[in-house]
Amino acid sequence: MKALAAYIVSGRWQSILVVVICGVMTILLPPFGGVLNYLAAAVVALVTLHVGVLAGLQIMAIAAAITLLIYQLLGIQAVVALLLVLMLWLPCWMTAAVLQQTNRLGQAMKVATLFGVSLLLLVFGVYGNPAAWWVEQLQQVETTLAEAGIAFPALADIELLTEVSALMTGVVLASLVIGVLASLLLARWWQSVLVHPGAFRDEFYELRLSQVNGLITLGIMLIARFADGDISEFSAQLAMIMLVPYLLVGLAVIHALLKRKGLGGGWLVVVYVLLAIIPQATLLLAAGGLLDTWIDFRRRLARDEDSTG
Repeated sequence: MKALAAYIVSGRWQSILVVVICGVMTILLPPFGGVLNYLAAAVVALVTLHVGVLAGLQIMAIAAAITLLIYQLLGIQAVVALLLVLMLWLPCWMTAAVLQQTNRLGQAMKVATLFGVSLLLLVFGVYGNPAAWWVEQLQQVETTLAEAGIAFPALADIELLTEVSALMTGVVLASLVIGVLASLLLARWWQSVLVHPGAFRDEFYELRLSQVNGLITLGIMLIARFADGDISEFSAQLAMIMLVPYLLVGLAVIHALLKRKGLGGGWLVVVYVLLAIIPQATLLLAAGGLLDTWIDFRRRLARDEDSTG
């Protein structure tokens, strides 16, 4: 990975080449499309962090134009390329620009979260509550699967389908914010490998968000819990997006605590496996990250060890 990072920052056209290849392969290799698109966004973020904000913007714009041209030659609609740029590359450049200027990972995470919140507001402001649209889409999926001889009972349960549809927009946008932050973290790690090995680890271990952010997020969660109708549904989806940074804070807490306790990487493997197979574990980890805003688990552990040592 260090060799790839070094190649990316070795010149403008080298970075553009990597972005274009990843952007085109996103469509041509669907099973790996998501990973390749995140990689392309990470390249944009790396150039922004390592070379400069304008350099990152330039390679994003040129790569987007070339990718759009290739899509046209392949008969793929231009809107697909625009979505690649607007929904992932652009927010990655924005967050990387903030990180490059402030050198504060928490600030960059706030920008990514604000991007997801803005999209949610746009959807509800322009189209209203999209729950009914999601019901139609999921019913079409159920019909397609049934025609293929694949049974999916959950999609046939109208009550469950309605409950899921009420939250789908928030789930999609929260996933988008996770993708943006994942690409940004990859770029930050690349930069650390090139310039100061180990710096990213230290920066990530110290990741925390302000109490103001925590209070706002907690307030939205309470509204989602106690309000009714569209207000409750909107607040619940807004809370999903705003909890995404706290998922990363929770991971930072676990990484830091395991390192301090001298426990091996096997424990981290267990944590990530649990996150992959148990959705509730993700919510629990995000809740832990939110609680860290006030409790500061890492400092408390260090203080306890110092007092007992």
